[in-house]
Amino acid sequence: MKIFKLTALALLITSTTAFAQTGDEDISTTVITTDVKKMETPKDSDIEEIIQLETKEEYTPVMLDPKDKLNQDIIFMPTQVKTTLMIDNDDDIFYDRKVEFAYEKPKSGDLDFTMSKTGIIINTDVNDLYVSKIWRKSDKMMFSNSKNNRIKENGVYMIALSNGEEVEITISNYSTVK
Repeated sequence: MKIFKLTALALLITSTTAFAQTGDEDISTTVITTDVKKMETPKDSDIEEIIQLETKEEYTPVMLDPKDKLNQDIIFMPTQVKTTLMIDNDDDIFYDRKVEFAYEKPKSGDLDFTMSKTGIIINTDVNDLYVSKIWRKSDKMMFSNSKNNRIKENGVYMIALSNGEEVEITISNYSTVK
């Protein structure tokens, strides 16, 4: 009877330890936000307002430190961001323009995008941080936020921020939605 009690106790301890090690395998975080901005147009325009729908998905992958065998530390990888902008600039119920951005989130702040009739405007969400240079990665062609030199097509671009950080951004599905 004494051996039976010890065997039962050993099985109980072993099974609880084995089940304690199982859990949620994916400890990464995904945050999805949607923002609608309504902008008034000049009084001489035929359109009363422009509506911009922004959907932002932020994915932060994490992994356990392979060097630690017991009580592994969590290593947070850079946050990957996918932003979709849709613009409605007339009176119908359909969106007229669409563009998608994919990039790795900068260490300080984040990027803000605005679509206009003359192209894409890229800013940051931090007051003392600004976009200093924009260029297409393939041919090094320079762009800016000025009206006649904005990005107007798909491609891979580099953004240099005023703190010296560079962000690679992929612009896709730049189109007029019909």
